[in-house]
Amino acid sequence: MTEDAIARFAAQSRDDLGFLLLAAADAVVAATLAEVAAQGHPDVRRVHVPVFAHVDATGTTISTLAERAGVSRQAMTGVVRELERLGYAATAPDPADRRALRVTLTPLGAGYCDAATAVSRRLTDRWADRLGADAVDLLRTQLRGLAAGTPD
Repeated sequence: MTEDAIARFAAQSRDDLGFLLLAAADAVVAATLAEVAAQGHPDVRRVHVPVFAHVDATGTTISTLAERAGVSRQAMTGVVRELERLGYAATAPDPADRRALRVTLTPLGAGYCDAATAVSRRLTDRWADRLGADAVDLLRTQLRGLAAGTPD
């Protein structure tokens, strides 16, 4: 019974939309990180990406970063501390709540964002060359729709 359930799950997973989306996202992130590492940011790892993706230009509290990334505050604190140690982020007391820490990016962190943006554009251009610009635009539109909610 257990073995059958595991086998059915594994078979379904190969074509499951959620698994395919996760695998595609993992591949894109890995390719981006590899190219950005070659441009001078070898210490940035996958676990750091949510900080860059969710921090506001004026700074964001660790609690808000954690909520946006879907992780615990404790986990986000560890990631932020590591980025701080690497020189990509800085923390200071939040002016609105002195008990909270506000995270901002340093010039090195902003440089990572610029490099990652350029790499992302190049990767997107490669996909457009391979699949066609219209197909990439359609895929982007469809993914936005999926990200907005689940089908009824």
